[in-house]
Amino acid sequence: MLCCETVGAGPRDFEELAVLVSQLAGTGIDARIQARSVPPGLGRNAQFDLAPYLTDAPLGPSDGLLVTAAHRATETRLARLRRFAGDEGRAAVACGVFRDRQSELAAQARLGYVLGREPELLNLADPRDPGFEAGCPVIGVAPRPDPGSPRWPRLLVAEPDLDDPAEAAALLDLALGRGFEVAILTDGKSKQAWRAARGAALKVYQFGEALPLDLAARADICVLRGAPNGNYRLRCLIANLAAAGRVLVDATEDHALAALDPGFIRAPLRIPALRNFLVEAVLPRRAEIGAAFRDARAPGAADPGRLLAALGARPRPPAKAAPVTVFMPTNGVGLGHAQRCGLIASEMTGPPPVFAAFPSCMRLVKSYGFDVMPLIGRSAQHAQAHENDLANYLRLRGLTGGGGALVFDGGYVFDSVYRAILERRLRGVWIRRGLWQRGQDNSIALDREKVFGRVIVPSEAFEELNAAYSEGDHVREVGPIVRPRPLAAEARAALRARLAERFGQPFDRLVVSLLGGGVAADRGAQIQAICGMMERRSDTLHLIVVWPTATVQPVWFNWPRSRVVRTHRAGVIAAAADLCLSAAGYNSFHEALYNQVPTIFIPQTAAFMDDQRARAIAARDRGVAGMVEAQALMTLDREIGRVLDEGLGETFRARLGALDLPPPGAAAAARLIEEFTHGGDALDRDPVADRPAGRG
Repeated sequence: MLCCETVGAGPRDFEELAVLVSQLAGTGIDARIQARSVPPGLGRNAQFDLAPYLTDAPLGPSDGLLVTAAHRATETRLARLRRFAGDEGRAAVACGVFRDRQSELAAQARLGYVLGREPELLNLADPRDPGFEAGCPVIGVAPRPDPGSPRWPRLLVAEPDLDDPAEAAALLDLALGRGFEVAILTDGKSKQAWRAARGAALKVYQFGEALPLDLAARADICVLRGAPNGNYRLRCLIANLAAAGRVLVDATEDHALAALDPGFIRAPLRIPALRNFLVEAVLPRRAEIGAAFRDARAPGAADPGRLLAALGARPRPPAKAAPVTVFMPTNGVGLGHAQRCGLIASEMTGPPPVFAAFPSCMRLVKSYGFDVMPLIGRSAQHAQAHENDLANYLRLRGLTGGGGALVFDGGYVFDSVYRAILERRLRGVWIRRGLWQRGQDNSIALDREKVFGRVIVPSEAFEELNAAYSEGDHVREVGPIVRPRPLAAEARAALRARLAERFGQPFDRLVVSLLGGGVAADRGAQIQAICGMMERRSDTLHLIVVWPTATVQPVWFNWPRSRVVRTHRAGVIAAAADLCLSAAGYNSFHEALYNQVPTIFIPQTAAFMDDQRARAIAARDRGVAGMVEAQALMTLDREIGRVLDEGLGETFRARLGALDLPPPGAAAAARLIEEFTHGGDALDRDPVADRPAGRG
């Protein structure tokens, strides 16, 4: 193990250290950072950068020690290094920027006193580059290739002037034109302003959201609009691109980069002229230019060999692991995302996928026959809102060490998902249910769409409910993800008889309430009112059906004609009902339609949910279901009477049977995933004979 420590005390020192350790890991070095040395208060991105490389293990006799930012050493950090290194006279390598011999000797003496032995000192100062002040050396590492097959060469424009309206408009024109997949790399403030003004029409990265090694894997040509100066991340990105033989283009004022490094290609400064230059002068000779750049760099420039030789570190061969397809449903409000993933995964015909799921979803996932790795949910005990996601990030990295694919179903794309796809070079698939409410801010989710090679959009049953939130060849729409379970008369009668026996309550009419688990909104008052209404009906059994993890109120158990049922198979029970009182979530709504269940929808309206009210209105306006607002309890009583006593339920059932609904899309979604993750191999399998048995 190579232990890396910084004696600088600023956030910048730890951010640079995280980048350096990730670069060393890219060469095969087992580089680590002591967890106890990391101060509190680092930014979110820095925490995710550091997390994979933290260790609690003490420094062993055979472990190496690298000390960074020696020119910014503080007394507190030196004292900590002394305690950590011990008093055995630890050999170490230290690096820093020293503009004169005196400061170099002073730093070496201080570190020698702390370590009990003078370290080997690497002076990072470059007379040609007075702007370099980083505490870590810049090393170039060729990234592992990204598994995607881009249609066009990937063009990364670094540090453009996004405040200039002309340049911003020219970049949009460049992205909309044919010939390049364009992305922008800028600082966080500029990205926020761009996103607020122009949305997610263009891929925009900020420096902190991805490590240089991962960004380098997603660029074939990099155009620099500004000098890197003190930007250590950008310098490492340039070094990685050079090591990989990618094309680096100098479009800065005075072409200062090309003057320092002959490998840079001088290019026009204006974006429209730059596009023509790239098409005519660069694309035809892209591989040749990249190789020439790699060979033209100054001897030893950004070569990790010098640092590794000083450290005596030897790269390890990469560990071999089989690629895997991982489904990750968010926990959401209920278990709808997990149910949707289970239906799709059950239709896959290749090697069985595995799941990474939150505890509330695990039982449901296992019921489909899939292995599942537990994730950690948010808790009030966490000091930071994203602490659980840090742990989930490490778990996803461990599960996907051999590469493969990550299929995510959810609205908000977690940092753990985003970074795992980038760092493990996974084929990312996003199952993105639509019908977002007006006024919802989904800009972060749409911004992170850029790491997904395929977006699968389960459609709504009614066309007016469908909306396009992004465009491109990677976006594919499928039919509603639902498993129809229409019950024949005999099967329906048999199920009702079993329910009567199970609950010791003979009945002529079965009413099922599916109003949610109390996460989005408290439906206790509505359920209490419904229980009271059912008590007046001596021929009725009322089942309050909830997820196994839902919150229930003790008072519900006091009603003689009502029973609480915890189950993952609510759709089966609802299919046998004379009336279902249901929220209008995606799964419950489509199960009611496809199973022809007479339903009164009581939509949930929490700000973070999909637009359930729009679904309920669409069904009501077609005359295939009723709709009652949550607060209209008197109206609900009247509507229940119309369904049960006036024949409206059978009218609903007949109209539902006459609807021309789109075909269910689970099989189509599974096929799209397999075609994307396995390529042509997915087309050669028999869809029935090769299907794993016993799922669903």
